[in-house]
Amino acid sequence: MTEIRGIEEDDLIPIFDIEQVSFMNSYRISTLADMYSKSSYRFLGIFNRNRLAGYIILLDSVDVYEVIKIAISPNSRGKGLGKKLLTSVLKDLDKNLILEVRVSNEPAINLYEGLGFEKINIRKGYYEDTGEDGIVYLFSK
Repeated sequence: MTEIRGIEEDDLIPIFDIEQVSFMNSYRISTLADMYSKSSYRFLGIFNRNRLAGYIILLDSVDVYEVIKIAISPNSRGKGLGKKLLTSVLKDLDKNLILEVRVSNEPAINLYEGLGFEKINIRKGYYEDTGEDGIVYLFSK
């Protein structure tokens, strides 16, 4: 049984663990803790049998929300949990949402486009680690 709920401080270590295996440019635990302490950030998790299976971090940027990170743990991928988590966020929006994704991340691109995100920009060479471009997507409320 899956549940989507706000992240508690005790969930930061499991977030960090997923972060480490999901991103080449992963955040440090201290960065996650600092973000968690600020009211402009919102952390949500998707839990499977009370274990964190994935998370999303949103930044309230006054006129738009920005997805800072979204990740599903490797052993929970391919089960629709990312879609379920993002769909939950989209139905509760009171303003537009933006995110960016590596051009090589086809599963994420398919998810975003399937949920109605619109490609609005390409950031050339955005990712320092690979020089890869980033695609900016917008979900209009």
